[in-house]
Amino acid sequence: MVKVTDDGFFPVPRDKVWRLIEAHGTDVRTIHPDIKSTRPLDKEMTTFEHMREMNGQVVKTVLKVIPNPPNSLTLEFLEGPITGKMVNTYSDVPGGTKVVTECDMKSQLMDDKQLEEAVRQVLSRGFDEDLRYLRTKMQ
Repeated sequence: MVKVTDDGFFPVPRDKVWRLIEAHGTDVRTIHPDIKSTRPLDKEMTTFEHMREMNGQVVKTVLKVIPNPPNSLTLEFLEGPITGKMVNTYSDVPGGTKVVTECDMKSQLMDDKQLEEAVRQVLSRGFDEDLRYLRTKMQ
């Protein structure tokens, strides 16, 4: 298991970040193009199966989403090549919203060094895609 911490900055108020988070429920494939299909696995719409492209292959992942607006969002990766938990904590800062991400992840396919690198790549790409959507679709 690896622990990864990262942070980022959204140049918008926290309420707009929460609108972005909510948009993942209806527009996740536009926000994150590597997700090829998605379907809810429960009536509460908190657990989802995603078919996503990873390294040229389409793989199944199962994700549980636990929102705690306006302070945090927890993502539990229940199935897939990487499993574990990611918690995003949001705080108001001058000019926008700071997000701190803490991950505890594991994989049977990678050693710890490879896993840490993969998690950091996923975080970076996901943040960039969120920011791009925020700037182009939510302005």
